[in-house]
Amino acid sequence: MKAIVSGLVLAWMFCNMAWAADKPVILTSIMPLQLLAQDIGGDAVTVDVLAPANVSPHDFQLRPSDMQRLRSADVVLWVGPAMESYLQKAVAEQSNAIALYPALSLGEDPHVWMDADEVQRMARRIARILSDRMPTRGAYFHANAARFSTEFRQYDKQLQLDISHRSGRPYLLLHDGFSRFERHFNLKEAEVVMPSSDRLPGARHIVGLRSRLQKNEFACVFREPQYPAAMLNALTSGLAVPIIEIDPLGAEMKKTDGFLDLYRQLGQAFLSCFAAQQAARI
Repeated sequence: MKAIVSGLVLAWMFCNMAWAADKPVILTSIMPLQLLAQDIGGDAVTVDVLAPANVSPHDFQLRPSDMQRLRSADVVLWVGPAMESYLQKAVAEQSNAIALYPALSLGEDPHVWMDADEVQRMARRIARILSDRMPTRGAYFHANAARFSTEFRQYDKQLQLDISHRSGRPYLLLHDGFSRFERHFNLKEAEVVMPSSDRLPGARHIVGLRSRLQKNEFACVFREPQYPAAMLNALTSGLAVPIIEIDPLGAEMKKTDGFLDLYRQLGQAFLSCFAAQQAARI
């Protein structure tokens, strides 16, 4: 009897392994795209991510093993050269690679997953891309995209209402990657520690920001896990300023999380900043 049960278990495991191996592999450049592709692809695809979410895409460097993953994936999804410049040459000759935003204008913010309208466009685009690869599952992908968009719009509408009631003083961000989010919610663009992603801030800039922090000009300072803590510590050491964790790439996301969880985390970080501002007034 034990032998029969063991045989059935092994057969079940083998079938599941074979079924998983038959799934198309979607390799995304960054975690936000992985979360979105998983929401749309569901159990019909295997979605993986190229760059760790605790590393800025501006700093990531490809390894030989990464090149192999790019070649072996059924589909490679990336934002475009303005975000992942390291991929431009690497996938230039690959038919499996699709840039969702191949021609952003010079100076245009490439953090497209911060823009609620673009998020929904990307969801529909990914559904079409997957449907082209798996026509028999097209209805499934488009249904997932529609369900995602409905849930996303509901949360975004509530977040717009919550933020409109709480925003006030300026806040300080480590890098200039939130302009789409700020524009969507009619927020004044933040002051930033690193105006450019490819170079560290100068001493004069840091001194000026610290002086403004001492004068209590900022509602809060946002901390991002993709950047060294030492930079923020040098700026805020000894100051009673609220420091709020914000994770634009999803470094703290769990395997079961979806894109909406990432977006909620962004929204909650801003609400926490504005709540700290209101508490300081009491």
